[in-house]
Amino acid sequence: MSKPIAVVIVPVDRSPASRAGVIHGALLAHLLDARLELLHVVPLHPAELSDLPANRKPKGDRALEQFDSKSTAALAQARQVLTELPFASGLTVDDVVLHEDSYVPHPDRAIVEHARSRPSAMLVMGARRLGELGKLVRASVTNAVVHSTHEPITVLHENSQALEHIGRILLPTDGSRHSLNAARFAGQLARSAELAVDMLFCQPAGGEKTQALADQETERVFALTREALGHVPCGLAQRTISSNQYAKAIVEQAKASPEPPIIIMGRRGLGPWQATLMGSISQQVISKAACPVTLVV
Repeated sequence: MSKPIAVVIVPVDRSPASRAGVIHGALLAHLLDARLELLHVVPLHPAELSDLPANRKPKGDRALEQFDSKSTAALAQARQVLTELPFASGLTVDDVVLHEDSYVPHPDRAIVEHARSRPSAMLVMGARRLGELGKLVRASVTNAVVHSTHEPITVLHENSQALEHIGRILLPTDGSRHSLNAARFAGQLARSAELAVDMLFCQPAGGEKTQALADQETERVFALTREALGHVPCGLAQRTISSNQYAKAIVEQAKASPEPPIIIMGRRGLGPWQATLMGSISQQVISKAACPVTLVV
């Protein structure tokens, strides 16, 4: 994350989770001085699979025109949400519909490819609260995008805290490459939005390391993270947490925050099945946190 974020992309579909994404995406675009892009993807309708959709044209095809009308309604609803937000009045907002000459068969792939085509982009997506297996079985688009994109992505739920106001940044860190990339993004947001940052380092409870070795490792991780963060004018704190349940400990820190927090953390880049089977910490945090969570690869 050496380059500042230039565009915040928010996929919209008229759902309550999508509305939450629009609100928080607009806030991030405002704080980062970035453009806001409202994106609607026209999916491949199962009933049309035998209809050779690739040979069809959007104009003059009633089925396709109906999908276009849904796109118009989704974008109009998102625009209406923006009119209710005082911080959105000065934003540059673009509407994008993806289907070209046919249906888009994989919304998640379309979103990922579109974000990749935008220099210095990040994604903001609302998500339903599904269990880990539910995300896979019910083919959650948000879950698929999270595990495919290489851009920063913020995931939140319709009842998430800090939708319209961020009080501070919580930054779980372990000194790994993806963790330090998250720190670079957190530093950018902290400076742009004038936010304090709390660094969180989790150590296993009852570990075999001596206290001296544990302290040495803690200081090494915090030193690397401070360097990646850069200058944080509004304050930088560090906190060591002793727990064998890292995701639970991070979520509890967010709940205990005196100000509405957001969590920014690294992601190892595992696929959805790998993340579920291996117990991805970031995936667990997304599922349980009551605040927005930004993941950086």
